[in-house]
Formats: sequence, structure tokens, C-alpha cells
Amino acid sequence: MNLNEITAGIELLGNNINKLVIENSLVNFADAKEKKIDFYINKPRFEKDEDRLMGQIEIGFKIDLYNSEEQKYHMEIAVEGAFASLGDVDQEQFQQLIMINGAAALVSIARGKIEAISGNVLNSGKIVIPFINVLEYYKEASMK
Repeated sequence: MNLNEITAGIELLGNNINKLVIENSLVNFADAKEKKIDFYINKPRFEKDEDRLMGQIEIGFKIDLYNSEEQKYHMEIAVEGAFASLGDVDQEQFQQLIMINGAAALVSIARGKIEAISGNVLNSGKIVIPFINVLEYYKEASMK
């Protein structure tokens, strides 16, 4: 099994953190009285290589934890992934795969990065991102 193959028709080439901002005066995760997590998906970019289609998509999170005005945690992270087509995939199908499967794959990747970073920044505890339904995200975004 090729572990870079996300689903038939799409391959993950790699990912990177495009943005990372942390402002922290909160010591322990358990001290946070209020938690807010915002999520976004930026419009993907596509291009055609000689023999395959290529695409990049960026997702991001803004996370705020508050205990008091003096004790708060703010994190912004943007993760971008690069993908290539596999096999006989047309352009429209490839774009849909990037927007749905690519974004969902990046959510999982970002989840691990956020847990690791917050676990090292906070004295105790870590931030765990809940599962996100990418299809529902697009539905809600189209209604705005």
C-alpha cells in the first residue's frame, strides 16, 4: 500500500506550516475558562504539469483560550499541502479531490502539529482539535 495515496486519484506530495503565531500567558490548559477554535480553508491553486495535475490548498486554525485578561493563549497556524493526480483523473474530479480529501488530510496533519506545539508551550495539557466535516464546512461557507 502506498501511504502517500490518500484516495484513488490523488497523492500527497508534502505539507508545510506557512504561518505559526503563538501568544501565551496561560500556564495550564485546565485553567482555561473559555475556549474558541476557528477553522478556515483557503481557495486551492491548481496547475498542470507535463504529465499530471498539481494542486495546493491551505487550511488554518485560530485558537483562543482565556482564564482572565492576564492569562490567555492565542495560536494561529496555517498548514499547506501539495498534491498530484494519480492515474486517469480529469481536472474537475481532481479539483474536487483536493478541496475535500486534501483539506481533510491536512486537518489531520494540523491536528497532530497543534497537539505537539501546545503540549510543549503549555505547562500541562494540550489542545486537541475535534473532527471536522469538510463537506459541512463548504455547505456553511456557501450560505454566508
